[in-house]
Amino acid sequence: MPTPPAQPPSRRSRLSPERERELLEVTLELLAELGYDRMTMADVAKRTKCSTATLYRQWENKQRLVITALKTAPRRTFVEIDTGSLRGDLRELSRGVFRHDPVMRSFIGIWHAVMLDDLLMQALREIIIEPELSALRQVLQRSVERGEISPDNPALDLVGQTLFGPLIIQNLFTGERPNPQLSEDIINAVLLPALTAGRPTGDTA
Repeated sequence: MPTPPAQPPSRRSRLSPERERELLEVTLELLAELGYDRMTMADVAKRTKCSTATLYRQWENKQRLVITALKTAPRRTFVEIDTGSLRGDLRELSRGVFRHDPVMRSFIGIWHAVMLDDLLMQALREIIIEPELSALRQVLQRSVERGEISPDNPALDLVGQTLFGPLIIQNLFTGERPNPQLSEDIINAVLLPALTAGRPTGDTA
């Protein structure tokens, strides 16, 4: 009976865990700096001093590389956001977009590409959008329980789009990247008046 041929090694076994993590971290850095459309596999290879062949052998294409980088990046959690007031919670939640979280910083560089790529859209929703919306739902529920928001306020169903939507399209409208002041303006001028409707908002700082 002939000896069966040896199985080829897995693609992923060619890199050490440390080297793979380095490549994925650099991918997120470049995604934030250049955006998905401008970033290339060659850019990642140059910054990490590896060959493009290594990247293609490991991840096949840029799409898979980016999705893997997004899924494996360490993420902070939002369950700790509870300042005691609606205003404070919304401000803290929105500030997460601008903190040095590698996935959140990459969000601005990828959002427009997802409109043309279903797999990127799925990854974006799973890794970035749904955790944000889940934290937002907790914030709003606590505010309802504190009496800051009426439970039948129709604005409750629009908070996610109102808070995060403008951050996504800011670059399209003005050519500039979104900034924390935009979030502050949305919270103070739009969300708080719509949600509280004469009820106390707690922290006014």
